Amino acid sequence: MFAKYRYLQPVLVLLFVAIFPSMAVGWEQVTKLPTLRVAMASAAVGDKIYLIGGFNKDEDLGGSAPALSRVDVYDTQTNTWHQVSGMLTPRIGSRAAVFSGDIYVFGGYIRMALRNALRKKTVYTKTIEVYDTRTDTWTKKRDMPTLRSSFGTAVVDGKIYIIGGNVHNKQLGKQVSTGLVEVYDPLTERWERGADMPTKRGWLNVAVVDGKIYVLGGYILLEQGLGLDVDRYSRRIEEYNPKTNSWRRLPDIPIFKHDFSTVVVDNEIYTIGGYDMDNRHAYLDLVEVYNPSVNRWRPTVPMLTPKVTTAVVANGTIYLLGGSGDGPKGRNEFTPVVEAYDTGFRAVDAKGKRATHWGEIKKLNE
Repeated sequence: MFAKYRYLQPVLVLLFVAIFPSMAVGWEQVTKLPTLRVAMASAAVGDKIYLIGGFNKDEDLGGSAPALSRVDVYDTQTNTWHQVSGMLTPRIGSRAAVFSGDIYVFGGYIRMALRNALRKKTVYTKTIEVYDTRTDTWTKKRDMPTLRSSFGTAVVDGKIYIIGGNVHNKQLGKQVSTGLVEVYDPLTERWERGADMPTKRGWLNVAVVDGKIYVLGGYILLEQGLGLDVDRYSRRIEEYNPKTNSWRRLPDIPIFKHDFSTVVVDNEIYTIGGYDMDNRHAYLDLVEVYNPSVNRWRPTVPMLTPKVTTAVVANGTIYLLGGSGDGPKGRNEFTPVVEAYDTGFRAVDAKGKRATHWGEIKKLNE
């Protein structure tokens, strides 16, 4: 239904700004990435945003770019970048989660040369490393129990949830999607199983609101392969309650889109950019906000340019870290531009002494 009223978005945005004049009226370019990287992990701790691993876009000639261990840090208060200690294991497409000021990085892959030096093999890893933001040091932890890619991460009540993704099916000789949920305790390094997600999928978006985990969209690699049930994109939203270890399905995403980013601000989920699956995979500049408590969507200020991007939130401001869109040179043109949008939200802890910053940490663009 929401798609029918897409033409009303500019009017609604103007009304929104008129009602809340103290808030920023739109996105602005604030800086550029120091490394032209994609498929990196990202995390916000305090006022700083960390970009971890991935590969350099300029070196990706035929999919041959090596994995990076480099970590770049953006200080949102001074609008400056600096480099810190790199990961112990260079990798692409890993996922990050923040617990107690530390950044945990899960999985990912590297590219290994075959006998024919012109070809590369993708090798996935179960590696977990944690970065201590106070001491600028990395520590290797016990490996993930299941080798998988394109999964999502979420942190609830001191536990890190690894959700969905793709696993290798030996019988079929191909990657298939999974609904597997594994729960990691950072204090004991122990794992336990959670209830499987009803819809098996990878390249999914995960967000946490009020202690519940929401999974949005994704792509399904079916075990059946070719036939009536072919691999497909998903519009589904499913909610997981860690306290009851149970899932429930919510109404689908109203606009059929994929590879969008998500962040959480003031108990609402912002879905940002991506591809319009109803319009020949055209890039989107749409920013839409989902309130799961009332199951309602609303539009907000669109991005400066339509693209697929990495989004992180720090202190109520959403930052878009590079991405790909249509440019002067053609489709899928990479941009290093960082855009920022101040939502006006500022959270304080129970004592009211300091700001609390948190956001969804993911990137689906492998």
